[in-house]
Amino acid sequence: MELLCLKKWNLLFLPLVCRDVKATKRRFNCNNGNKFSSVGNEIRIPISGNFVLDNKNVNLCCKVNITALNTAVFSIDFSLANLFSQIRVEAGSGSSIILEQIDDPGLWANFLYQYTWEQSNLSIQNAKQQSSKGQPDATSSALSKNGQGATFAADGTASLNIVMDLSQFMGIFYANSGIPLYDTAGLTVVFVMNTLGSMIVSTVAAVSKIEVENPYITCSCLEGGEKYESALKEMKSKNGEVSIMFNTCRRYVQSVSNGGAQSLLIGEKAKSVLGFVAIARDTAAITLPAAYSNSTSLFPTLNNHVYQIAGENYPVQPMTGDSCEGIDEAYDLYSQISRRYDSGGLLARTQAATRTPANAGDQTTLFATATGPSHVLAVNLAKCGPNESYWGKGKNLSGSSLNTYLNVDYTPLNAQTVTIFSIFQQKVHIDAMGNMSNEI
Repeated sequence: MELLCLKKWNLLFLPLVCRDVKATKRRFNCNNGNKFSSVGNEIRIPISGNFVLDNKNVNLCCKVNITALNTAVFSIDFSLANLFSQIRVEAGSGSSIILEQIDDPGLWANFLYQYTWEQSNLSIQNAKQQSSKGQPDATSSALSKNGQGATFAADGTASLNIVMDLSQFMGIFYANSGIPLYDTAGLTVVFVMNTLGSMIVSTVAAVSKIEVENPYITCSCLEGGEKYESALKEMKSKNGEVSIMFNTCRRYVQSVSNGGAQSLLIGEKAKSVLGFVAIARDTAAITLPAAYSNSTSLFPTLNNHVYQIAGENYPVQPMTGDSCEGIDEAYDLYSQISRRYDSGGLLARTQAATRTPANAGDQTTLFATATGPSHVLAVNLAKCGPNESYWGKGKNLSGSSLNTYLNVDYTPLNAQTVTIFSIFQQKVHIDAMGNMSNEI
């Protein structure tokens, strides 16, 4: 039986029945300290060696220390991806080549989770990182975004030991194959510490410090033996490179200060765009300690929306706010980037559809409620199903001279920040010299 399955753009292990293949779980430690608490601090964890980094099994492990007043009560905002304002993967150590970058990873991950997870996912991730615990309430159909399903009380300092599965929301760690690091300088995963008010939810502004202690990454490393190394070198020599492919996102941020028709610019030029999703938050709620700022979104009194992409409307007719079409579109798009394409979702109509707050204070309250809305505006541009991983299945915007816009007509009662994620396919190439590069 051959050890390898070789393709022009891909390199895959066959099922691990070959005696030559060894799988080991390894720990990779942070190389620039062991305690991090200041906004903007970078946690840098290099990963290197002569092995294939197994995708779908890359975890950040750490202890989270929360210092607060004895009277403080706090909870996790759906997940602890909110600890970081950015997570990126660099080629080598200290390289300017970025293989993947997720800005606002908590915002990105929490909505992905809400639209694709099921109870089994909640249970597993609650055990690992004390994230949201239960299915939507049977009576109200509302999902509680409270981490662990309850609040924590601090007595000076509370400590949480967590394991964060990076493959749940980062494409490079859930690619179409593992990453062959043989004869390369490896890669470095960088975590940038977030602002205090964006990390967790506190009923009073009594949390004074959140610290990440002793961070390290665990992952499965596959060693293919001499045959594998020989075939890998031959493939690089023959084709010039080997490649892996994955889905990822890029963030665009716009401000909305008044109601009515809005034209929000998106400057995306990727070769294969799978779709766009927009999340609207009250600007003040983003850093408000009491707000579920990374798991709540609201487009109040929505009349309609449409994405104008390179001069064309998607869909052809704008989606009206009183229809269910927008909910269907959101679930379709998120299925394209889910870890399991056949996965479900946790949001019923009560949270997936728009609400109409009575006044500005009511709108503010919704962001401080564990069962607040999770309303997004999405468009799915994929040409084939989520179970198919062909390169180019999205819309090609690389050659277009026209810009892309989200045209939306709605009436926020408070100033809002609209974050639009462009979801696209990406390749990482590794050449015969071990150099890594991107294709987007």
